[in-house]
Amino acid sequence: MSICPNDPTLFAAGFDAAALRPAPGQVVALLGGPAGGGSALLRTLGGLDAAADPVPTAELGLLGARPSFFPWLNLSENLAFALPGATAFAREGLIANALVRAGLGEFKDRRPGTLSAAELQALAIARLSLLRPKLLLVDAPFAGLDDEAQDALAGSLAELCRQGRPAVAIATSSVEEAVRLADRILVLPQTPGPLAFRLDNLLPYPRDSRSVGFVALRRELRRSLEKELGAVQSEVAEVAA
Repeated sequence: MSICPNDPTLFAAGFDAAALRPAPGQVVALLGGPAGGGSALLRTLGGLDAAADPVPTAELGLLGARPSFFPWLNLSENLAFALPGATAFAREGLIANALVRAGLGEFKDRRPGTLSAAELQALAIARLSLLRPKLLLVDAPFAGLDDEAQDALAGSLAELCRQGRPAVAIATSSVEEAVRLADRILVLPQTPGPLAFRLDNLLPYPRDSRSVGFVALRRELRRSLEKELGAVQSEVAEVAA
């Protein structure tokens, strides 16, 4: 797991690159920043090219907005690729359990192309739960889904992070998602420079968005994002003047 500190589009003097590296069992959220900045940092963290769409392995998993599967195989057959060393009997039981936990048990014989966007994300999380990658990169996978689907999938993702204990890095624009999932939250700068803000999230699991602690952290992060955006807007106004 390495970060290239010489990439001028991502880093500048004072940027704490070491803070991006999650330890095993730790979730780090990259919040805000310029468009595509968090995604670029995730890919740098995983040693991936900008356009790479890697097949998840036991070493590296990527959960993005458009998970890919073999379209000619049914759901069970797709998940079988996550268990190459398992016996047929064990594989069948593990896949059935993963599909039921994902709410897809009755769809095991269907093909991925028949699923909704939310169901595809549930299938992607089920695949990762079988693989249990050492490093998991999460790149705004729930963008565009309705609130109910986002809440359900975020709960499944949180369970995956706690049970599999991978090192997890998340790029998100959602304060709610960052507070719910992450142990460390980094507000990215809008322009090259040091981190705008860093927060260690010590709230216990499961995290209730109505709790006093959750509301306080959410308010603090929103204030930090507004401050960072305000600073950039002021710089732009000064240049324009």
